[in-house]
Amino acid sequence: MKLQSFIRENNQLIPVEVELTLWPGLPVIQFLGLPDQHLKESAFRIKSAIKSAGFSFPQAQQILVNLSPSHLKKRSRGLELAVAVAYLWETEQIPKSILQKDFFVYGELSLGGDVSEPEDLNEGLGQESPVVLTGSGEYPGPCRKIRLENLAQLAKPFAVEEPELIAMPVRPTRYEDFYFTKDQAQLIELLAIGEHSALLAGPSGCGKTTVAQAISGFLRAPSSKDLLQIQRHARLFAQQVQWRPLVQPHHSTPLMSMIGGGSTPAAGEISRAHGGVLILDELLEYSANVMEALRGPMEEGRISVARKGVVMNYPCRSLVIGTTNLCPCGDWTPELKMKSKCRFSLTRCRSYSQRLSGPIVDRFEIMRFMKKGGTSEIVGSELLGKVQKTFEFQNSHRGHLPVNAALTWTYFQQQPNWKEIEILMPVSWPSHRRRLAMLRVARSLADMDLDPLIRGNHIQLALEWTLFPFDRLQMSGA
Repeated sequence: MKLQSFIRENNQLIPVEVELTLWPGLPVIQFLGLPDQHLKESAFRIKSAIKSAGFSFPQAQQILVNLSPSHLKKRSRGLELAVAVAYLWETEQIPKSILQKDFFVYGELSLGGDVSEPEDLNEGLGQESPVVLTGSGEYPGPCRKIRLENLAQLAKPFAVEEPELIAMPVRPTRYEDFYFTKDQAQLIELLAIGEHSALLAGPSGCGKTTVAQAISGFLRAPSSKDLLQIQRHARLFAQQVQWRPLVQPHHSTPLMSMIGGGSTPAAGEISRAHGGVLILDELLEYSANVMEALRGPMEEGRISVARKGVVMNYPCRSLVIGTTNLCPCGDWTPELKMKSKCRFSLTRCRSYSQRLSGPIVDRFEIMRFMKKGGTSEIVGSELLGKVQKTFEFQNSHRGHLPVNAALTWTYFQQQPNWKEIEILMPVSWPSHRRRLAMLRVARSLADMDLDPLIRGNHIQLALEWTLFPFDRLQMSGA
């Protein structure tokens, strides 16, 4: 008897063939094909569930279950139902009328025969709307389901559910009643519209962390499909989210916890922030290994972790906001011409800020030196209305293009005024990445002006966000 089910591999579900046969021997279930310990223990649940549901279990036969492909370690929460159904079909205790092509069986069993749907069922099935015999659950997704409450229902007709995309209500943490300074509001608006990674530096108390935390509430609302994917991903971390995740790990977080790993590889903090905002507060206090390990994931939006021959791939595309002081006392920035406000020597300040390596700084598209003071005169509700108006402009003029921070070089070269843009840009650049960051930010500034084309003033403003601050930091000795 053969049927199809799923196993977990690289944080996804992939098809596996379950082959079952009966041999003379003791009435036990033997798994072949590299089963893990959890799957070996499931033999007792399967036996108890079959008997509790009113079916018979062999008296003088052993049940051999072969799982293929045989070279993969079998990790699964839903093979229990597949083995039970294969046995009941093999012994003809239930009809095989619902067996068909592209039919999968995946569910968890209780000792009493109850069937539940594993939460990981809809995480990257890699199939085009497969029909899945599963348990009762509240996890909709891109597959048609035949739901069971108990094994005893297997002899009855079943209804196949159509795919549905239903997500939990969107309830972001908004900041309508919060007041921002003009500079803070401009920064929040630009980052929310383009989702550009940013490094915020300045003295203590200037609002770096406040701004970083507030940006999450001004981001574009995810579609039902996107929110559903975010919620499925959050379940890997035993979390329930109703908006884009906001993750703020402490600066003492070790490397493995940040990027993922372990004897059994697991996702890290950067993957927990996938689809949302990752705040690296007090960036200079992170270890050098952690900061340098973020370079690849920040650019590629994914990370591969290899441990003991096992390679796991995790998504980690998020809006990264780094905040930091550039001086041990927290008051010095490159824009200060005198050291009167800092009790440490210039050499000490440079030594502290030199923890920021050039490559990691270059991964941030925007750098902003923030200042203390300023009048909080812009209310959050007013700023939110302006941001949403820009989102409407983007939807009407650019359709389903990715966020500005993900626009490619090819996109800009295809613009009708590309020759004019190219003339207005500086001749020399520290890196190609910096040049592309300028174009992306210029596109966001044009969106803020509700302009379909990037103009000269947008390029000049973009240079103030993406090039000149990095030059000042470099010239200061960092």
